[in-house]
Amino acid sequence: MVTKKNKKPVQKTAHVSAAVQNIPAQKEECSCEKDCKCGCDCGCKCGKLLPFFGMIIIALSILATPFLRSCPLGVKASKADKQTLSENVIRDFIKANPKVILDSVNSYYQKQQGSQAGRKAPPKKADSKMIAEILADKTNTVLGNPKGTFVIIEFFDYQCGYCKMMNKKLAEAIKKSDNIRWVLMDNPIFGEKSETIARYAMAADKQGKFAEYHEALGDNKDMSEAGLIALGKKLGLNTDKLTKDANSKELKDKLLKTREYTKELNLSGVPMFIIDGDVQPGAFQDAQLEEYIKKANDMKKTKKAKK
Repeated sequence: MVTKKNKKPVQKTAHVSAAVQNIPAQKEECSCEKDCKCGCDCGCKCGKLLPFFGMIIIALSILATPFLRSCPLGVKASKADKQTLSENVIRDFIKANPKVILDSVNSYYQKQQGSQAGRKAPPKKADSKMIAEILADKTNTVLGNPKGTFVIIEFFDYQCGYCKMMNKKLAEAIKKSDNIRWVLMDNPIFGEKSETIARYAMAADKQGKFAEYHEALGDNKDMSEAGLIALGKKLGLNTDKLTKDANSKELKDKLLKTREYTKELNLSGVPMFIIDGDVQPGAFQDAQLEEYIKKANDMKKTKKAKK
């Protein structure tokens, strides 16, 4: 038995520190949750749970620490051995007490649902006047067929992982149908860096290089302003004009106008879509995208038949 006199304070082991480091840093810029980092409505369901499970791991690790103070048979354990032992203790604890984890997850979801109960859900249909206004605005960036009758309006953030995924899928979609008009609306919700990236992308559009710049941003490592300028130079843009346009009042006001649209639609995250007039919250599966492509092609056939 360990006496009070000899009892040592619990110390964080290497695996505990690692668990702490692996919890995503949280920001307050996300409009969907005060302390949310993932954007939530961007389709990232696991993003909400990462900090939560991180705390469970920390708690279990601390519980396991007393077992690591001495090595079996008096053999001095290495740090790697202690970490392996700790992982085994945690795994055995979870196997023996699975209800603890399930109860914790259920409690977490109940709290999340309660915090979201007072929110007004996005409408199923977007206002036709809003869609007409967006399509009439020639300053909005468009990929695919500018005159396509199947319209996809996307609200996105360049720092959103799900937005990057959907942008790659939609880039393939417009190759499969020449009747898709893909309108991209920058909606930076992850703070100042996201806003800077959005302005530089829109500035590239002023030199007719939006498609190239937009695609390159998907794999660009340096998202600082210097990195964004360097990317413009690589693509053959006039970097002086690029910087001037990116920092203009015009493009800053344009982002404010986009926020007005998202407020009107009660959109709190990214990516969010208006697809053929319907509001589509969050990312969607490949099967759904294939249906949209088919619908776009069918609309073109119907239009030709009427002629």
